[in-house]
Amino acid sequence: MVVGGGGIRRSENYKSDEEEQRKGNIKNDLDTNNYHNKKDEQQQRQQDEENDYEEQNRQWQLERPIEIGKREKEKKVPASFYRSEKSMVDVNDWWKMMEQKIQSRQNKQKQQKIANTSGGNNIIDDGYNDSKTKRGKIALIMSYPNSGTSYTSKLVRQASQTTTATNYGMEGLISATDYKSVPVYNFSLDGPYWLHPPTNSVDDGSEIEGEDKQQTKRDVLPTPPMTASILTKTHCGIRCSHCPPLMYVENEETFYQRCLSGARKVPDLSKTNKKKDGGGEEKKKKEQNRYYYKKEFVTYSPNLIHSAIHLIRNPFDNAISRFHHELKEHAKYPTKNQSWMDRYPRNSAGFRRWCNDENTMYGQYERMTFNWTRYGYSSDIINYFEGVSCHAEIVRYALWHSLALRTVERLDVPVMYLYYEDYADDLEGETNKLLSFLNLTRSVDDEGNQVELPEFRQSDYSDYFTLEERAATSELIRRVMKNEKGIELLSRYFTEWDFQKLINQTQDII
Repeated sequence: MVVGGGGIRRSENYKSDEEEQRKGNIKNDLDTNNYHNKKDEQQQRQQDEENDYEEQNRQWQLERPIEIGKREKEKKVPASFYRSEKSMVDVNDWWKMMEQKIQSRQNKQKQQKIANTSGGNNIIDDGYNDSKTKRGKIALIMSYPNSGTSYTSKLVRQASQTTTATNYGMEGLISATDYKSVPVYNFSLDGPYWLHPPTNSVDDGSEIEGEDKQQTKRDVLPTPPMTASILTKTHCGIRCSHCPPLMYVENEETFYQRCLSGARKVPDLSKTNKKKDGGGEEKKKKEQNRYYYKKEFVTYSPNLIHSAIHLIRNPFDNAISRFHHELKEHAKYPTKNQSWMDRYPRNSAGFRRWCNDENTMYGQYERMTFNWTRYGYSSDIINYFEGVSCHAEIVRYALWHSLALRTVERLDVPVMYLYYEDYADDLEGETNKLLSFLNLTRSVDDEGNQVELPEFRQSDYSDYFTLEERAATSELIRRVMKNEKGIELLSRYFTEWDFQKLINQTQDII
């Protein structure tokens, strides 16, 4: 820079430097614009792909054989269907937390006198010399939810006139002495529990419903003889409905532990009864004597198990029964859940909408986020979801039965495979086989006649699934099971691809 004549004159070198800087700024601006343009293009491409995926998924649902109605004008999916991120805990991690809680509580309990259960003997001394306290071991009835456990348990009670047990003490009556679930064995407070206790009991807070509860209150059934096994309900694991794979794809160890686990009902001493004005002395007294209860998770020893019954139901009927159970639960609070019940009527259209909503909520997560290979499945497992109505329900069903088979092998006990539909074909014969397996005898009335069995009713849901959907579902079950024994057990429900039947069915629809 040269100073003179009272002013400032820029040198040629300075001009050259300034020009280079200006060109550099322009180049940087161009590079920045290119970067943002490329980023915008990438984001737009991703958005287009997502829109294409959503459109394909929507079109796929609209092209179902059975038209559901004007989908775009329907109400939105009920908020109760959506799970928060906090509630979406990995089922295997959840069990580890529960195991720690159970172990911590068990360590605080005093040591109980535990009977010698070695040698495969089916008789347990309950800690007393009195022969009345000797009981048989338990026979687990392992069933996927809503596959006929309640009816089977009732069938055994009525046919043998003896009581049954459950892993879930919250379902049964409670003791009138300590207001807790009544354990089958005095030394095993961690279960299982009598569903209908053979002791002085009350029904406060019980989930036994309707006629069954009234009958229980009128006539308490005796315990099975000590040479018989005690039928004990367990659903093991994988029970959630409308949930992502993270919450139901379970490993063998977790499933096994949950077959031996449940909960019991105990008074919640942290809550006090508040006195209320009005209502009379009798009402005040009743309110003051009322107990508050809490659920306490438990796990018992596998040494208590003598045998197992693996109950199997048609996968299509089982899925529909699960839907009906959801309707029943929501109907308990009709005012709160009216929109839910309006959206899902008790018919094939309501069932399909229920299935499609789950597909919509978790479809993208299943296909793009969840790591199926981590659990031993090939990455193409998601291809077999196509064409399967309620594919998540079918995956849960198949995975449950696969893990149940492995659990029975691990327990190394005698097992009976029982098909729910066989009750309709030969109720007397199936009842006799069931009682024989449990070493129970058929009860007779005062006149020497066999007691009447509970009525078995089976609905026809053949119009809920097309032939094509049944064939696609059968293939998905095979892929999930990965177990020749399981595929053989479920093969009676499979539909093979028959193109001539598909052509005829298509013509009937047209």
